[in-house]
Amino acid sequence: MAEVTPTTVEELNPPKENEGSKTVDISFNADDNVTTDGKNVKQIKCDICQSTILVPGIATLVTHEFMLPDLKGEKASGEVVNKYWCVENMYAFENVGFSNTVDGVKYLVCADCEVGPIGWHDLNTKLSYVSVCKISYC
Repeated sequence: MAEVTPTTVEELNPPKENEGSKTVDISFNADDNVTTDGKNVKQIKCDICQSTILVPGIATLVTHEFMLPDLKGEKASGEVVNKYWCVENMYAFENVGFSNTVDGVKYLVCADCEVGPIGWHDLNTKLSYVSVCKISYC
């Protein structure tokens, strides 16, 4: 397994410049949601249907820029997100679906309501990333 540090991950895929993309700088209150070793304290849930995505202690908080596409609009657009929960084992998820491969990545969606992408999976490193701005906690 690849080793992940709690605060940084090397840039695996630089964000793609797109006229519809924007950068989202996430302010995240780590005190309530992160252990001293960087793991998630609370359950990570789908922001829409509240289905459990990850149980506590599975994911590591990382800073990494990556553009998540917005699949709602007709024009290709998205936002560059900089805070993710990194999951080393794709089988650690409770309810997540994986898209077909697009440019070397698979996008993550909620398996229950199919809303997404909530994150992405890198085929080269086998690491998955769940955006902190696309989920809620319990």
